[in-house]
Amino acid sequence: DAAAACDMYIIIDWHILSDGDPSAHTEEAEAFFSDMARRFRDIPNVLYEICNEPNGAVTWSEHVKPYAQRVIASIRAQSPRAVILVGTPTWSQDLHLAAADPLSGDNLMYTLHFYAGTHGASLRERVDSALAAGLPVFVSEWGTSRADGSGGVFLAEAAVWLDFLDERGISWCN
Repeated sequence: DAAAACDMYIIIDWHILSDGDPSAHTEEAEAFFSDMARRFRDIPNVLYEICNEPNGAVTWSEHVKPYAQRVIASIRAQSPRAVILVGTPTWSQDLHLAAADPLSGDNLMYTLHFYAGTHGASLRERVDSALAAGLPVFVSEWGTSRADGSGGVFLAEAAVWLDFLDERGISWCN
């Protein structure tokens, strides 16, 4: 309620990191998101990030997409119009894989994560290719350091990223 009163969004996030493969916890994620979607079904400022940063030996087609299909169905059963954010392999940077084989459905966005001291033009090119293929992109994590948290602050490169996102109408949170 406080976020809605301040015209803010809330992201309910299923964060994985060390386990890397979201499909290792599909049933738990389905139960969690079903409960969250039931609780917040009438709140339009709630977004669901169902898989933050898949990484390691996971693929889009074998791990992340089947996981997403199941978890999205559990949310849709409770909240048919909710906005759902979907991560991609390599810490939410493999947008090209999702663009080549997207999920079906409405109100889905694919997350991108970047760190200004590590990620530059080649990742921005990947974003442009995904956008050209019609993939909706949302930046749900970024920072001014290197990806490992060291170094920086890389303000000049962060400004390049923010200008890039603004020019393309891509929303973000930090």
